[in-house]
Order: sequence, then C-alpha cells, then structure tokens
Amino acid sequence: MTHGGKSTLLHLLGGLDCPDSGRVIIDGKDIFELKENQLAVFRRQKIGFIFQDFNLIPSLNVWENVVLPWAWTEEK
Repeated sequence: MTHGGKSTLLHLLGGLDCPDSGRVIIDGKDIFELKENQLAVFRRQKIGFIFQDFNLIPSLNVWENVVLPWAWTEEK
C-alpha cells in the first residue's frame, strides 16, 4: 500500500496529529478531549513510538534512551 494514509493513521492514534473531523477513541476516551499534560501521560502509558530517524539523545547510551520516558513517570 502506497500513500494509503498509514502515517496519518499512526499519528492520529498516537495523538500527534489532530483529526479534521471525527474522534479518536482509545480505552473509551476521546484522546483529543484530554488536556496536553493528560495526553502526554496517555502517550507514556499507552503508546510506544519508534520513529524512522530514532530521535535518540546522542549524549545518552541505548539503555538511557530507552528508559528515559520512565524517569518522568510518577508510577515507578
């Protein structure tokens, strides 16, 4: 499938792009009704991102890059 909207779908499911119409319901919640900080928590707890260009922090090693999101999580 080429140009079939795969990236757009993934961006909507991850809360990275806002839909022009309709709603995105995950776990019974419209994720675009969440406040920005609630959306950030949702992403940390429910969604995992693997970007094509990795988006790693060069000064950190692999392990530190992987566990970095957990450092901001209140549940440890």
